[in-house]
Amino acid sequence: MKLTISEAAAYCGYKSRSVIYKLQQSGMLRDYEAGRVGRNRLLESDPPGRCTLRDHIAACVQLRHDSPLGQRHGPLASPIAELTDDQLGAYCNEHLGEAALAAAIAPINEWIEGQQQEVNWSRLAERLNAYLGPAWPGPPWDGDQSATVAMALALAQEAG
Repeated sequence: MKLTISEAAAYCGYKSRSVIYKLQQSGMLRDYEAGRVGRNRLLESDPPGRCTLRDHIAACVQLRHDSPLGQRHGPLASPIAELTDDQLGAYCNEHLGEAALAAAIAPINEWIEGQQQEVNWSRLAERLNAYLGPAWPGPPWDGDQSATVAMALALAQEAG
């Protein structure tokens, strides 16, 4: 179907022709030009061998949340956007319900349980004391000494 610039803007959902004019002036709509009628330049909405004019314009411009090309209803809307509230609720229950969440988190929980080991505190204390040495002062510690104790404790835990 051949459209004027105004009709092409309306076809794409724009209230203004400025986006179409900017794309045309930059040469991005050359493949869609279909001649002239008087002063009006015509654009082909669905040329053979090309995507539709609407899809081409959507690919050329930056889509924003309020863009007519990215709205909830229309040819570019995702299938989930076309669901009714009841259908969307059923979809969410199926894919985001307790059973789906438990199934998704099960491998993570198994991995965490495998990582947790019983801590041998006496062995950890031996390693920590070995790192700090016999000259290490007892508490109270200043900030640097606390950081050193924390680092030595982490090293002792990693050593297993």
